[in-house]
Amino acid sequence: MTSRLRVVGYNVRDLLDDRDAVAHVVRSCRPDVLCLQEAPRRPGTLRRTVRLARETGLRQVTGGRSSGGTAVLVSPRLDVLTAAAARLPVAHWWTRTRGYALAELRLPDGAEVTVVSVHLPLDVADRVDHGARVRERVAGLADRPLVVSGDLNEEPGGPSWDAFGDLCRDAVELGLDDPAVVDAPTYPARSPHRRIDAVLVSPGVRVLALRPAGAADGLTHADLVAASDHLPLVADLELSDPTLKDPTAAR
Repeated sequence: MTSRLRVVGYNVRDLLDDRDAVAHVVRSCRPDVLCLQEAPRRPGTLRRTVRLARETGLRQVTGGRSSGGTAVLVSPRLDVLTAAAARLPVAHWWTRTRGYALAELRLPDGAEVTVVSVHLPLDVADRVDHGARVRERVAGLADRPLVVSGDLNEEPGGPSWDAFGDLCRDAVELGLDDPAVVDAPTYPARSPHRRIDAVLVSPGVRVLALRPAGAADGLTHADLVAASDHLPLVADLELSDPTLKDPTAAR
């Protein structure tokens, strides 16, 4: 039996731009799971993510200050089994904090999935180190489908795209023969020319569609530019769970 899930990854630039526009963009994308990068992380700003969750009908289950500015928000239809967040080491106290947010989720039909939001550093050596640390953290969770959504801060071909090894791979690479899977840039939103935002999926996860948010979601260029300097990445996924029985099957 299979189960479908929409994951949206979005670098929201600390919600410093038009917050109403961000909420409009997220609602239009209709995520089951929203993975944020550059989520507000400083005291006095955390309420911005709480407001975003409220205005989009989602609930924040992990992230923020404890995760270096990543977060996972989910639809009320999903059950949260566990949630975790952690910072990753950076060079100096003035260097932007980095980290990951992780949620193990159960869908209404019983299928389970682990979703991770990650924001990797600007320095290539640090990106490799952080990717390895997150991979080590999720390696023990590989008994269920895994989806990693992140701002990798480099284009395909760089080492961070392969940081998770055989655990998960670029969804574009896996689904490129499908016209619904679009290999398109996500940054900067005003005139995109770099694909630095990614959705990585484990074996057994089928990529039904993948694209930057846009006209297909009823969004204009002005909507997207007002919200953030990144475009959201919308992934429609199909999870295969061999332990999940088809309720319509003969008993």
